Order: sequence, then structure tokens, then C-alpha cells
Amino acid sequence: MQYDIIIIGGGMVGGSLAAALRDTTLRIALVDAAPLNTQDDPRLIALTHSSHCLFSNLNIWHTLAPQAAAIKQVHVSDRGHFGKTRLNAQDVGLSALGYVIPAKYINAALDNVLKNSPHITQFRPAKLKTLTQSMEGATLTISTETGELALDAKLVIGADGSDSTVREQLGISCETTDYQQSALVTTTTLQRSHQHIAYERFHSNGAIALLPLTEQRCATIWTDKTDVIQQLMQLDDATFVAELQKQFGYLAGRLLGSSQRHVFPLKMVKIAKTVQEHVLLIGNAAHTLSPLAAQGLNLALTEVAMLAEMLIDNPHQTNWQPYIEWQQKQIATSTQLSHQLPQTFSHDFSLLNLTRQLGMISLDICPPVKRRFAWRAMGRTVNTPRLLLKRKPLA
Repeated sequence: MQYDIIIIGGGMVGGSLAAALRDTTLRIALVDAAPLNTQDDPRLIALTHSSHCLFSNLNIWHTLAPQAAAIKQVHVSDRGHFGKTRLNAQDVGLSALGYVIPAKYINAALDNVLKNSPHITQFRPAKLKTLTQSMEGATLTISTETGELALDAKLVIGADGSDSTVREQLGISCETTDYQQSALVTTTTLQRSHQHIAYERFHSNGAIALLPLTEQRCATIWTDKTDVIQQLMQLDDATFVAELQKQFGYLAGRLLGSSQRHVFPLKMVKIAKTVQEHVLLIGNAAHTLSPLAAQGLNLALTEVAMLAEMLIDNPHQTNWQPYIEWQQKQIATSTQLSHQLPQTFSHDFSLLNLTRQLGMISLDICPPVKRRFAWRAMGRTVNTPRLLLKRKPLA
């Protein structure tokens, strides 16, 4: 079976790329091990303004908007110290810096688009068994419920996550940094309105983030040493909320309750290379980052936008060197931010404490620096892909 592009991994990253190319004449195969995008995905996603623009351009934001809460201000603080930084949407002339939405709604919106796209064939559930390359392209063997199939394409996109089978098939090495930390994710109910403020409060071993959701609720992400997180998971709901209140304080007012808690281990994965002949890696298959700076998915969606732009402009694209150079710059910047931010706040030396507090205060009172920082955090860089800027479909 011959295709122009085969995308391995049908989650938010692979699904978004397929959706971005759905109005082209490219024949696309989407392969994923799950029957469909799981609707009980517990992740709570913080989208940058640029990622919001992407979903608007894919014409699915109208279905996401009722479940999305705007971030109008970001408030960053260091527990027990005086410095803080506040970034406001008005500082950059926007109505919102970003949005927070449960992953299951993004999954559902992408599912709906893909199942109605005539140029996209989905193989689900299906697993990649073999991948070989030649001068003309790549040949894949996948196992399905009805047997094995052979698929051919000139381009294969590996979007199959941190434990990428595509990467394994290609023999691409990776370097993993285990932070010995985990993230506890839940939804917290507030006594008062969150006023669309996203809080990130660092402590000695991690951070607690409270991000606005619809109604008087916040997405809560608590990162700490893995043994501490495991202890928190053992607490009953009332005791957990009391401990969260104690550690976070009353910046968001009184906390009333929480939903089911989920745990995700934290690690950073650096990949030796993200392109090999006819195969490109994107998303967690190409980079896995700490969630503290909200870089991972937003970086992946930036890659989606750039790839889609290049393929729409030139469907028979074969020179990927400009993309490789662009991608490596994006990964380096995001990796530095996601890795160094938690490291900076994990030390309790007096001089370092004073330096970071003064740095936070300086950022808070210097509008030009704040604007540059805010635009970078929202995904705006040199050569920003058009799909992250315009409010109408690219093709």
C-alpha cells in the first residue's frame, strides 16, 4: 500500500500534523497502537498563544473553546522568599497568554476531524513491526487485528512518544536524564474565582502549579521527589488538600477539594539525531522535557506547524536540512528553559537565593524584558511558522 506520508503515532502531535495536512492532496496513513485517541487521558494541557493559533487555523478551536480557560496573567514565585514575577496578557497586547484544557477534549476534536478526512487512512489499533529504507523511501510492516500489512511512503514521521518504536527501529541512540522526581496531576476546586491567573510556586525540590480551568477549578501539577509524591498519593482527599494548601499558601484563596490524582515520572531525553534518510522524529520521540516550563507539547506543535508549512509549500520536499537546523535550535532553547528553570530553584544557597530573587524582581519591573520573555514563552521566535500566526487555514 503506497502513501506519500506515514505518521506513526496518532496522539495530539501526530493527529495535529495529519489535521494540518488534511486539505492537501497528500495521501496520508496514520498508524497508532490505540483503537482511537483515548478519551480518559488525565493530562491537563497548558497551551501557549501560538498553540492556540494552530488549533484555530486547523478549524477546531471552536469545539475546544467551551472547555478551555484563558490565562490572562502568570504569577511565578519562590516559596519562602520575597521575589516574584508577573506576566500579563496586556503586556503583549493580547487577550490571553495561553489556555488550559484537559487533553481528552483535544483528542476528541482531532478524532472527529481525522475520521472525516478523505485523504487520511487510519490504521488503529496497529503496531509498527519493521521499518526499512531505500533510495526511494521507506517500507513499514504493521500488525493489525486482521493480520500484517506492508506500507510504503517517501516520508515517515515518528510521533510515537518518548519510548519511540520508530527511533528503536532506526537504532538512534538517546541520553536520558532521570530527575528522580514525579509530577502529581489533579484538579482542585477553589472557594473563589481564579481570575484567570496561572500560578507557579517553586520550592526546594520542585514546584506547584495552579492553572485556571473552567468554573472555579484549577489544574494542579505538583512536582517533587518521587518518594514524596508517592506519600502524597496515599493521603485521603481532605488530608491531601490540607497539605496542598499548606505548601502552596493562599495565593489562589482557599482550596476546597480535589479530583482523582495521577502520577507521571519526570525525565529529559536527548536524541542523537531527529532525521535519518526518509524518517523525521517530532514530539516526545525527538525530545522529552520536564513539564515545569510547559515546553514539551507546545514545542511539538511548533514542529507540526513548520513541517505542515514546508509540505504545503512543497509536497515533494526532500531537502530537510533547513528543517533540521531550525528544529535543533528550537529543541536547544526549550531544553535549556525546561531543564535550567527547575535546577535554578532546587538550590537553597544564600547567594543563589538572593541572585534569583533579584532576577525575578528585575524581570517584574522591566517592561521590555518582560515582553520579550512573554513572547518567547508563548512560542514566538524568529521564523515562526505561519500556522502559529494566522487565523485562517493555510491551504
